[in-house]
Amino acid sequence: MKVVFYLHRVYPESGPDDLSLKSFERVLKAIKGRFKVVPLQELLSSDSEGNLASITFDDGYADNWVYAYPILKKLGLKAHLFITANRIQNAPTVRPTLSDYWSGKVSLRELFKPTSMGECHIRFFRNGDRSEFLTWEELHAMADVFTFGAHGLNHGKLPVSEEIVDFFDGKNLHRDFLFPEPELFPGKPRFKTRSTLWGRAFIPSRELLELCRSFPKEGNWKERLRQELRSVKTGRLETEREAASRIESELLETKRLIRENLGIEPDTFSWPFGHYTSLSREVASKHHSFLFTTKRGVLNGASPLELPRVPLGRDLFTALGRVITFSTPLWRLYQRFKRGKSL
Repeated sequence: MKVVFYLHRVYPESGPDDLSLKSFERVLKAIKGRFKVVPLQELLSSDSEGNLASITFDDGYADNWVYAYPILKKLGLKAHLFITANRIQNAPTVRPTLSDYWSGKVSLRELFKPTSMGECHIRFFRNGDRSEFLTWEELHAMADVFTFGAHGLNHGKLPVSEEIVDFFDGKNLHRDFLFPEPELFPGKPRFKTRSTLWGRAFIPSRELLELCRSFPKEGNWKERLRQELRSVKTGRLETEREAASRIESELLETKRLIRENLGIEPDTFSWPFGHYTSLSREVASKHHSFLFTTKRGVLNGASPLELPRVPLGRDLFTALGRVITFSTPLWRLYQRFKRGKSL
């Protein structure tokens, strides 16, 4: 059985998105007890019939260095990080880690304190704030434990249909309001979105956006605006050629940043948000040999262009349950029940 587990962050205490530090260490020990934990490339090339596992992270948050790296190193485990390349800081900074706390160099209060992934997304797209993400210097320092793959450029989204979910009213901020452009204004439409690497994007017309901006925001204005928008051209879908060109440009720029800053050519890739189509998969396969999804399952028999992973979840009980399930034939029942459900 070959399994790839994944998470994004490690919180010093309980957090909104992923495991706490104590839970993370307990889960790693459980994985180590039920699997032989190997680097991702070794897992991909192995013909072993035993239980093998790899541990992966997505995005590139600072806590991967501050908290996850010291625990992994202490336990003698390797991991793999899929890097969102344009979120990595260029600052020549290496923050203190849990190892520095263990050696008495800093207090726990002095270590980096993460917020939620949702907050990080909003701050990055509104203000270019990369403060909760790793630096290239930290990535270099992690290379004795981590190997690296690609995860796109910005982890952004684009509209994919003319369907308008809501309008911005000053009180209902959602990160999807920040796409396709981050500027916020009363009346800005929130479209149904997918990852920039998903496929054909919807391009809203200037006429639609100008009407949304100028429309009087009085009374039941959202419903009246919807009625008014029926008389204007809403926009158009990209052609397949346009979408393929845009997707390829992002993939190439991601690889360039990783190559220039880390000196490696990433052969592995994971889809941001788990979003992809046959079009984007075809484009990505020209530049990466292994494409990872958020579909749950084992690697045995899977296509290298559609590899499953198992999310560890946000709490200890869930994570231990998944480790146990995917180390036994129980995973087949789990997979049948979930039907390849994405996180």
